[in-house]
Amino acid sequence: MALKKCAVGVHKQCVLLQAGSMRLAVTTNVGPRVIGCFIGKKSTFNHFAVLPPTPMENVSNGFTLYGGHRLWHSPEELPRTYEPDNAPVKVEEKKYRVLFSSAPCPETGISKTIAVEPLTNGLFSLSHWITNHGLWTVKLAPWTLSQMAPGGTCVLPLGNIPDGNPFAPDRTVNFWPYTDLKDPRLTMGNRFITVRHDPKAESPLKVGVRNRCQWVAYLNHGQALVKYFQFFREQPYPDNGCSTECYTCKDFTEMELLGPLVEIAPGKTVEFVEFWQGIDGLPELTTEDEIAAALYPNLIIDPESVCDEDDEDGCGCEDDDCECGCEDDDCECGCEHEAPAKKSSSKKASTSKRKGATASKKSKK
Repeated sequence: MALKKCAVGVHKQCVLLQAGSMRLAVTTNVGPRVIGCFIGKKSTFNHFAVLPPTPMENVSNGFTLYGGHRLWHSPEELPRTYEPDNAPVKVEEKKYRVLFSSAPCPETGISKTIAVEPLTNGLFSLSHWITNHGLWTVKLAPWTLSQMAPGGTCVLPLGNIPDGNPFAPDRTVNFWPYTDLKDPRLTMGNRFITVRHDPKAESPLKVGVRNRCQWVAYLNHGQALVKYFQFFREQPYPDNGCSTECYTCKDFTEMELLGPLVEIAPGKTVEFVEFWQGIDGLPELTTEDEIAAALYPNLIIDPESVCDEDDEDGCGCEDDDCECGCEDDDCECGCEHEAPAKKSSSKKASTSKRKGATASKKSKK
């Protein structure tokens, strides 16, 4: 594909990719980082916050906030988590996707890649790779953070089990020490938790859930950015089992996804995959019922399904029926990305059509 260039704020050398009516802009001067998300062919509204280069408070290694979508790893620790991504990235075209890769961090030996692929049904696939170039095995979880534009609302499905044991808990919610449970930005519903951005807020707020529904959304400007991922119910997750989290402060809201905790041996890679969908033409939504009525008909998968498939390893080619048996991200077997299947009466069918996360460790050429 011929790569189109664009500018987003101070980032003048961005790559512009389009899937249907949604466009993504990816930085090349720093990163890897997706700095722009536009829903609608003529829309100029960026769903990502674009910040002036801002050194992170209390972090002295040069890590800078730019806004947009970035790749981290959990548990959150200094200095490992806060690896600076201030250098230009390597850009490679491979088949139908474009790879944006950082050099290994000198302090940690970890490199990061975000592979962006436009899909024919108007969705984007984003594969996040963390590779250990160090001498020792490291334990971490892939962690993606999207700094969303002010004024929106983050929707975190709770994933309760309708037919579960009535005497056993079926939802897990975690709060960070600085979160005020009486904060008006935070609304606890029966189907999901919502976090509303407030530019006048004086303190931050953060909440995390063990999200088995495998989607999360951010509503803003009459539109929604929905992210789909795979939840591995048998594998451990960081932050007391969180697979989705939301942080908000006066400047932005972060919509965060996490993969399982895994050990990465030297030379190995862990992958975490998201599918992004843009929804346009939404009315103003305030209540849980209004949000559900507007979002649910547009979601690709059953909005209240609970992941029940077994954990599985992948060959790296994103095809559930692949028979090649390889462990190579550059597999030439001919398999291609397949987006989430349209809603099915079978919960299994609705999830098995995609690989939202791969927790296995794989070699890369």
